[in-house]
Amino acid sequence: MNITLILFAVSMLSSPFIIDQAYGQTNIEVGETAPCFMNYTAGAEMWKNCNFQGDPLGATLLGFEWVTGGLFSMIVVALIVVMVYIKYHTVIYPIAIGIIMLPTSFFLFPDAFISYTFVMAAVGIAGGIYAIYIVATRDR
Repeated sequence: MNITLILFAVSMLSSPFIIDQAYGQTNIEVGETAPCFMNYTAGAEMWKNCNFQGDPLGATLLGFEWVTGGLFSMIVVALIVVMVYIKYHTVIYPIAIGIIMLPTSFFLFPDAFISYTFVMAAVGIAGGIYAIYIVATRDR
């Protein structure tokens, strides 16, 4: 029998005796999650509750942001990039749009931007390594 299977079986059988159970006894209070435009009893107060006086564009897009989980702007930019690529079949135009949108996307979505940056950097580095080792060293 394979030694790794034996070690795996022993570790799985002995893990309840080594690792103790964890208990979480903290109550987390969660506020109301319904947005201002879902209050059907507000009447004309909805305009004030949703801040139409202060930020009419943000209040107008609030429903779209709520449905898409706060990623409406990112979805619009992605659709623009895809449509430009389909129309012109040139990669430089979507790259230019992405470069123009970099400050906005970092300001609006810092967590998603940072994680996406790491993934794209890894893909770029892997592509560079592939090009260096495989494509450049191929006999022609």
